[in-house]
Amino acid sequence: MNAFEVPDQPLETAEVRRAIQAIFTRLEQIDAACGQGFPLYRTGDSEAWKVSASGSWLGGFWAGLWWLRAHCTGRRADLQQALCIAERLRDKLDSDTHHRSLIFWYGAGLGARLLANPQAEELAEQAVQRLARAFDPVLGCIPLGREMGGGEHGDSRLSIDPLAATLQLFTLNAEPRLLGLGRQQLQTSFRACAGADGTWSSHARFDQGQWQVGDAPGNWSRGQAWAMLGLGTGARLYGAPFSSDAERASQYWLHSRGLSVPANRLDQPQGPSDPCAAAMAALALQGQAVGAVESALPRQQAGQLLAAIMRGADFEDGRFIGHCYRTTATVEQKVESVCGSFFLLAALLAWTGEIDPRWI
Repeated sequence: MNAFEVPDQPLETAEVRRAIQAIFTRLEQIDAACGQGFPLYRTGDSEAWKVSASGSWLGGFWAGLWWLRAHCTGRRADLQQALCIAERLRDKLDSDTHHRSLIFWYGAGLGARLLANPQAEELAEQAVQRLARAFDPVLGCIPLGREMGGGEHGDSRLSIDPLAATLQLFTLNAEPRLLGLGRQQLQTSFRACAGADGTWSSHARFDQGQWQVGDAPGNWSRGQAWAMLGLGTGARLYGAPFSSDAERASQYWLHSRGLSVPANRLDQPQGPSDPCAAAMAALALQGQAVGAVESALPRQQAGQLLAAIMRGADFEDGRFIGHCYRTTATVEQKVESVCGSFFLLAALLAWTGEIDPRWI
């Protein structure tokens, strides 16, 4: 099937459960291949994984995959594996990066939310306090920071990627002060990155008292999907007007990309596709469906996105080579990554009802 075709047959539960089990099995294979290193990505033409000793910004997704597996299987060995990986992330608590939200929501917050694990709760709480201290009252947000790609201007940059994870961490204990910081992060993200008609930029820079967008709103598929996840979380926490903002962002996705696997960037239609972004959008649509008066349609749309992914060439035997990733300074290509596998697994588990999509 061409990657951009919409599947004719609806998604079937048995098909989804087979895919989930295949991903669970794949985790064991990745673990055996990487040992104590954190798996980052593997290109399609290589069996060797690029690994990191400390995890980089992707480390939380490796733990997150095992938290999801432990939640589903109830096996102590899976829980211990998730805990072991999470503990190895602890030295990232003081990294100068907003990506700490990604590391510690998926790496520890999920264990707190899904399994009420005390060790995960403690680690997530440590991350929450560090993130709260990083909030810049002048900018009205947590800046990207100088590490993990932020660079020398990181203190004046905002990224949309960690928005959902930040809001999830700040709501773990429902403290009013933290919920207030989350609202401010959401409002500033809107001022900095929201375009017209539901489009979103992935990042912005504060310059001479004004936010300047860093890329064309709505062009980068994964950036739009990150915004959909963040707005969905914001809508659940804060209601109007963010609920309508979330709806507009989802509608823009559907109008601009439909229900097939999208191009990585809309202005590069001959470039690589990004199935990972489609999995994230499917997760966001399922979150939107929970509690909605008209819930059948977004769930159906999510199912079509997931079917397009699973029946395409990028997913086979639990291997999801579907994350469009910059492997060099000038090259973006589809790779198997822990981030891509995490969002596909999460969207599939949401489809079967094994997790609530609003908490991912």
